Amino acid sequence: MFNIWPGRILKAFLAAYVFLYSLACIASNAYATSSIVSHNANYTLSMGKKNSNASVQDVSGKISFTLNAQCDGWSLIEDYFFRFLYETGEEITIFSHSDSWEDKNGQLFSFDVRERNSYEPETIYTGYAILPPQSDIAEASYTGAYNDTLTLSTDIMFPVTYTRTIIDAAKQGRKFMSGKIFVNSTPEDAVKTASAAIGIKKPYKSDIQINGVTTSNYWPVDIAYFKAGTTESIPEYQIQMDLHDNGVVTDFMINYGDFTVHASISDAQLIEKVDCM
Repeated sequence: MFNIWPGRILKAFLAAYVFLYSLACIASNAYATSSIVSHNANYTLSMGKKNSNASVQDVSGKISFTLNAQCDGWSLIEDYFFRFLYETGEEITIFSHSDSWEDKNGQLFSFDVRERNSYEPETIYTGYAILPPQSDIAEASYTGAYNDTLTLSTDIMFPVTYTRTIIDAAKQGRKFMSGKIFVNSTPEDAVKTASAAIGIKKPYKSDIQINGVTTSNYWPVDIAYFKAGTTESIPEYQIQMDLHDNGVVTDFMINYGDFTVHASISDAQLIEKVDCM
């Protein structure tokens, strides 16, 4: 059984968003065949499967984000809301807003996060993570609700670099890759070891067809997230995604062991590319 509590659920969704963000960024830069440059996307949340041990009985909500590819990097504005109904009858709602930016060389990542839920006051924290040669040392610095500085390993990857590696691996026919990743989260949960299993490309068959966003094929990608330095064989959570040729994710599922949460794209639109000439 995975360790489940609302804060951990929030962090898992944030990890999923970081992955979605980086996929879109890669689609706009590293792979010229992609039709995605910048876009708005919305996802609908629903309860997936649950077993007899699950305390969460139902899930609903929505996710929306706006990605803008800039000349020196990528910015993302994220807003999400979800509601959890527990077997006790208690209902918990969680809201989050995040502004993130990553430089095009994958050496600097900044973030501004606001979170609140139905049982705690709003939490606000900002910060950045930086890697050599942009800095002499690899570190992450926080202000606001968390006043902390983390020393990072030099082999850690920001989301764009990590996801570029996944897409490279998928194009080369590789089935597995692993690495350390910095996610947009609290100091305690900022560094994960992420292990990705990449499936065989499949045809995309869905009633949700969005011009310029959805494509005819996708890779099923299953990523297991482990707390950095842990010796546990069971991940904190897993995220299964349908990754399209152009870097867009149309569906993803977060697996907590006792239950799963499903997010499906509901609508999206492309944003005009920035002219960097």
